[in-house]
Amino acid sequence: MATEGTERTGLVAEGENFTLDGKPVQILSGAIHYFRVPREYWRDRMLKLKACGLNTLETYVCWNLHEPEKGKFDFTGMLDIAAYLREAANLGLWVIFRPGPYICAEWDYGGLPSWLLRDPNMQVRTTYQPYMEAVERFFDALLPIVKPFQYKEGGPIIAMQVENEYGSYARDDKYLTAVKQAMEIRGVCELLFTSDNDWGFNKGRIPGVLMTANFNFNPKKQLGALKKLQPNRPQMVMEFWSGWFDHWGRDHHKLHVEKFEQLLGDILRFPSSVNFYMFHGGTNFGFMNGANYINGYKPDVTSYDYDAPLSEAGDPTPKYYKTRELLKTLAMKGAVPSELPEVPPATEKSSYGPFPVEKYITFEDALKVLGEPIKSETVMSMEMLPINNDNGQSYGYILYRHKLSETPAMDSVTLKCDVRDRAQIFVNGKESGMLNWRVGEIAMSGLKENDILDILVENQGRVNFAQTMDGVKKFVLESVAGVNRGDALLDQRKGLVGEVLLNTTPLKTWEIFPLELKPEFQTRLVESPDWQEQTDAAEVPFPAFHLVNFNIPEEPKDTFLDMKKGWGKGVAILNGFNLGRYWHIGPQETLYVPAPFLKKGDNQLLLFEQHIPFKEVVFTDTPRLGKEKEVSCVPL
Repeated sequence: MATEGTERTGLVAEGENFTLDGKPVQILSGAIHYFRVPREYWRDRMLKLKACGLNTLETYVCWNLHEPEKGKFDFTGMLDIAAYLREAANLGLWVIFRPGPYICAEWDYGGLPSWLLRDPNMQVRTTYQPYMEAVERFFDALLPIVKPFQYKEGGPIIAMQVENEYGSYARDDKYLTAVKQAMEIRGVCELLFTSDNDWGFNKGRIPGVLMTANFNFNPKKQLGALKKLQPNRPQMVMEFWSGWFDHWGRDHHKLHVEKFEQLLGDILRFPSSVNFYMFHGGTNFGFMNGANYINGYKPDVTSYDYDAPLSEAGDPTPKYYKTRELLKTLAMKGAVPSELPEVPPATEKSSYGPFPVEKYITFEDALKVLGEPIKSETVMSMEMLPINNDNGQSYGYILYRHKLSETPAMDSVTLKCDVRDRAQIFVNGKESGMLNWRVGEIAMSGLKENDILDILVENQGRVNFAQTMDGVKKFVLESVAGVNRGDALLDQRKGLVGEVLLNTTPLKTWEIFPLELKPEFQTRLVESPDWQEQTDAAEVPFPAFHLVNFNIPEEPKDTFLDMKKGWGKGVAILNGFNLGRYWHIGPQETLYVPAPFLKKGDNQLLLFEQHIPFKEVVFTDTPRLGKEKEVSCVPL
């Protein structure tokens, strides 16, 4: 940081090295997303970053959480950006700030708010006027908060990114300049940069703006290509992928320490500045996990451990100590203090339970808590529902109910619908099968007049990144409502999209129940008189909600909710906070429970189980993220 009374000229990217206030610097940065870490642990994670030898903190900004409804903003609690930046400044860290509006990040819809999709013609990440108006309104709320934290104004922010990896999307050659101008006219005065994979360098550049690289393989080749494009500017790896993320039903990715050491060593020797993506991954709490569309839809798991130097629970790993060692020996002279702070200890862990499930409430009784359903002639996607001040439904589940007006002419019929993303089919309350984004039809028999057809759809996370076999991140999907969408980011409406057919006959007249699992619903649900004692889990009809009340007599410690034994698929809500999804197919078997989410004394766990209820829950002191698989280049 500049000394008292010194004029701050800011970060400059000219010549071989970055300079800050005219002095050469090497940026040694780590990504920690405030929205993935409990606020009570922000300082702990930053202290560990600093003790590792890093001098800079990097974060994205999640537009979707900050503006959950159009024009309604939230910068409180875990979303208090000002408090996050203030903590970094107090610890003497610089900050790289990446405000989007699109961030990718394995985050739902790449951080874009779902209400954008209420516009049937929406073209995100372009200069489409309604989209840019939304971006500018968000920047009007965000940037005045951030502006005083810029380095030239006495704060820690030394650089800001314009959008994110746009070279891999590149649908509008005027868009990046429009975003840059939107930032500058709102007072952004620090160094601006873009970041891209090597195949996106040329398409993601802005004249005069620093280009940076994202990769986890062949640093010499990647940085060499970047140097050819901007020979008189310093090198920066904006995303050195320290590990990788996981998809449901796949293995847990690991970038082993030996390979990590080789890659980091090559980056530092080039020489280049570096940002570890991630330094600490954290957790996709609630319904915030994203998804990839890579030759098929692949939703991400709840954990964002990322095999990073700090684990999901914030504990130093062998990768952390290897980073500390390499920075001491290979970083630019003066970039790392000769005496680093002592590494803060790992947070204490504990096991709790087992605790019995006391009560359950049937799905049908839970629907009563929602009140009157939405009545519609046809089905509609979550985003188009007339709820939340006409912002639609963003996350969770949605139930579509239809009463058959007549007995089908044939005993065996085929139900067809376009499901986003996974659906359970029920007839008169009994499950008849499953559909998903890939399987859109199911044979049914014995249907008759007045039967109740229910289609319960789970939004498993909107796509934040898409790629096809040929390596181009664009692909054409079938048109929706007659509009050619052109790519995955424009085809992220959830629930049922289009008509529901019984053979070739469209089904008309529906009741629609949005199941968002918001706090107000949780409160009303727990207070419902329809809870029943759970004596035998095998007798509980599914899906259902289950209630566990338990006591922790001492100050709580970090722990992990173990859902592998006995449970199937669903969501865990602890003391009103949505911990995220669990699913027996793995790889993730435990959900991270930070100590601040627990209470000394009475606690309450609410589970929405879709398939296989069990008699008890247990918390363990050890995470289990699944069978490991070595990361090889970019494991898409």
